[in-house]
Amino acid sequence: MRSFIQAIGVAGAVIFCVGATAPERIEYTLAPVIQDGALNAVQIDLRFHGEADGETGLRLPDEWGGQGELWRGIEQLEVVSGGTLRNGAGPTERVVSHRPGARLHVRYRVIQDWDGVPRAEIGNVYRPTIQPTYFHLIGNAIVVTPSDASPQSRVRVRVRNLPRDWTYASDLEHADLRLGDVWSSVIVAGDFRILRDARSNVRLAIRGNWQFSDAEFLSQAANILSSERAFWSDDATPYLVTVLHLEGPEGWISIGGTGLDDAFAFFATPNAQSGPIARTLAHESFHTWISSQVGGLPQDDEALQYWLSEGFTDFYTARLMVRGGQWTAAQYAADLNDALRAYAQSPARTASNAQVLANFWTDRDTQKLPYQRGRFLALIWDARLRRDNHSLDEVVRDMRTRAQAGEQYAVENFIASARALGLDPAADIRTYIDQGTFITLPEDLLAPCGRILTRETPTFHRGFDIDATQANNDIIAGVDPGLPAYAAGIRDGMTLVRRDAGEIGNAELEIAYVVRDGASERTIRYMPRGHGTFTQQRLALAEDLEGERLAQCLRVIGG
Repeated sequence: MRSFIQAIGVAGAVIFCVGATAPERIEYTLAPVIQDGALNAVQIDLRFHGEADGETGLRLPDEWGGQGELWRGIEQLEVVSGGTLRNGAGPTERVVSHRPGARLHVRYRVIQDWDGVPRAEIGNVYRPTIQPTYFHLIGNAIVVTPSDASPQSRVRVRVRNLPRDWTYASDLEHADLRLGDVWSSVIVAGDFRILRDARSNVRLAIRGNWQFSDAEFLSQAANILSSERAFWSDDATPYLVTVLHLEGPEGWISIGGTGLDDAFAFFATPNAQSGPIARTLAHESFHTWISSQVGGLPQDDEALQYWLSEGFTDFYTARLMVRGGQWTAAQYAADLNDALRAYAQSPARTASNAQVLANFWTDRDTQKLPYQRGRFLALIWDARLRRDNHSLDEVVRDMRTRAQAGEQYAVENFIASARALGLDPAADIRTYIDQGTFITLPEDLLAPCGRILTRETPTFHRGFDIDATQANNDIIAGVDPGLPAYAAGIRDGMTLVRRDAGEIGNAELEIAYVVRDGASERTIRYMPRGHGTFTQQRLALAEDLEGERLAQCLRVIGG
């Protein structure tokens, strides 16, 4: 594998899309606005032809990725030439009056409409990030478009006047650019380090200091993307991974991000390890194929089918991490056991799929259910198929073939493709997805790797209300006097500094919290157990997992 640093010094322009000019093409030109040596906005010039009736609407960004009122990041919107501007029906609408079909030049500035630097407490920074030495922009949050433009409208995007010592990267550096590509894109420039792996065609744009080297992370990203493309027999097309540094309170670890058409935008605290970041990348990048390329989801009530889009993606995240050599059997088992433990303790574990739809965006436990249910059912279905010398791999590849032939949607394609191989999943979908019956994995599900063990386990509880504590600036609240935390000395009003030991969700490992009590700090250790027990399953790997047995195991879990 060969990596090299790609620095771009810009005196004139960087052109993303090259091609013959067509009258209907929409053109965007980005330029940094720098005052006293610091960036404070990005100017965007928009050029296009107005409509034949002499009035053209403009659409400002509004909601995306859980963010609202994105139009607040757009300022100084004006028509430079070709027409006059007036307000529309709401803050996301403007109207330009002009000669029929006139060439219009619109200009606006993208600003950061929130204070300070990117921080873990505010979550993934999908809104425009404009800092003195760099910018980080996601297309859905910055693009003003003609109201009649479709995702297939042809587009050219250019960047001008970047300082000579800045680097630049975007997933828009390809021909035949469409508006949909721009919406689902990331653009970064400034003091980023840009690296590229030539074999996989993966680039990395990263800034700040981390627990891992740039080369180490690029190598992981390249291997992950290569494994996924090999699974689908796809070419090594360009792919960009950006990593934005988040500040956070001492001890906080935050990893998140969003998958885009040809890119993934990460947001992480500098204490994050490369392993969890790589797993997140593996999951999100697999969404390139599931569910869009295997049939897609309906626009209405799509959360009802997240068990396939998210659950199958989690199943293949683990499978391909093993197949690509990123995970050992032990790492696979640890990841599966984390999911089994979280599922078993979830207050929402028996929620119906109708309840998942109602509560997905408001309840964290409900939000995890489709990932868990879809993954566990995929394991069960794959095991049934393997008994007949087939696998789930054949099913999802056939789903893609059906989708390419115009068949929709992903769930319907799955049922049809599975039935073609002798597996009818309809009853399982009704029982475990629609009705919410608790899923229990068979003991021999992953033989010869080991056994799925089932036992009663103490319920995990920190002994205090973590949500109330975090909402109260880390002042501990909601301490339960009947739990071990109280007996060890945790009290309401103490300041939670950090966690030094333990594993969230695991009541069988001692947990250690550093707390501030008045002027002094101390470490309090205890078993994080709540009231009662729960039935937990876990994969226990065989003790003699080596040689041919290990090879057989890897074929089962890695496909």
